[in-house]
Amino acid sequence: MMKKLLMISMALCLTACSSTNAPIEQISAQYNPKTQARIRLYGQNGHSSTIHYGIDCRNTNNKGVEFNVGGASIGQAFSSLIGTVKSQSIGIPETEISRNIRSQNKAGSRAFFQEIVITAGLPVNAQSNVASLSTNHTFYEHRADGLYKVNQRSTTPGCSSHIGSFIPQAGQDYEIIGNGSRSACAVAVYQIAKNGDITPVALNEKTVCSQK
Repeated sequence: MMKKLLMISMALCLTACSSTNAPIEQISAQYNPKTQARIRLYGQNGHSSTIHYGIDCRNTNNKGVEFNVGGASIGQAFSSLIGTVKSQSIGIPETEISRNIRSQNKAGSRAFFQEIVITAGLPVNAQSNVASLSTNHTFYEHRADGLYKVNQRSTTPGCSSHIGSFIPQAGQDYEIIGNGSRSACAVAVYQIAKNGDITPVALNEKTVCSQK
């Protein structure tokens, strides 16, 4: 019974969810614009964005804090799959990308975003990932001794973007989005103005702290 309800839910969402933005849930977060910045990450089932923020080579936090959207948990991916996923906002201004996030929707993969507070003045490493895709294909083949059912499984490899790094400024807002497909992944970072206009942020090579 549960399986049947799930299939009905997914079928309904393939048409309804693909043309609408994921609903936005407003959440609260402690934020000090003098020492912190805010960032929005986009993700969906099969396509995730990951950052490591607060990388401080002067102490033990030399790898930073990891935050992932789109591949953080099975529950998150499943919600995107069936179209029930919600975006979470802490108050970052809307941009052209967030207003039209539905343009990234695919069958079984509803796009969404999450916003968090991060430490300003310390490097952030950013990356986009696309998962590999496995499909099963069934066909029938005529042979001399009869008709046979043949199952074939194929896998389209995924990809990970180059890891880029930038330093967020105190009191500023940013968003990170993955660009590309399974054949070529890329990641882009934008700074967001108060009116929602965006400016590309130049990315440096991945920040790696030297071993002491």
